[in-house]
Amino acid sequence: MKSADLYFDEINFLRYFNKTDCVQCGFSSCEEFIEAIISNTKRPEECPSISKNKAYAIKTVQNIREIWPEVPLLVHPRPGLTGLIELNNPRADSIVLITGNNEYTEQVLLSVLGTTICPFFVIFVNTEGNTVDMAMIYQTMTAERILKALEETRIEEKVNKREIIIPGLVASLKERIEKLSGWRVIVGPKCAAELPLFLSGIWIPPE
Repeated sequence: MKSADLYFDEINFLRYFNKTDCVQCGFSSCEEFIEAIISNTKRPEECPSISKNKAYAIKTVQNIREIWPEVPLLVHPRPGLTGLIELNNPRADSIVLITGNNEYTEQVLLSVLGTTICPFFVIFVNTEGNTVDMAMIYQTMTAERILKALEETRIEEKVNKREIIIPGLVASLKERIEKLSGWRVIVGPKCAAELPLFLSGIWIPPE
């Protein structure tokens, strides 16, 4: 069975570095250092500007395929969870993530979120079991469905700021979601594996 790459190859590690080219790592540029990290010849901690959390996030992304479930290249609709789940006892200031209700999407996302003790609210929008990319094609991931999920989960009662993170593949819906819901929308990465980097400031390793 051929496995989907889940957009892993589109992760741009360089965007998460300061790109100062300070050469303290022994390389002439940050780009060269990142290539060395990816090839496992250097450790993230060898960059003086990388925080402990970011170093952990980088290593998590590098090794994420070891814990990912196998996802077939062609995925038919497989409805999974719909609605809200709470991870690591989220508080009123915790992040709200939006995704679709495909079973594989659920497994992949939860495996990534399981690498941190950071608390999250996760809302699985009813995309009729389609993965996020296919839901955009078949129009089962829409601003209206996201608004409905926000209302049905009553997430507004649990948080102190109206802010959500949507998958990068849903970026085209950003303005309409904001217009319909009044919530601030942050466009996250296309690949779930990139979340540790995207949220590296709070991606605390399990104790």
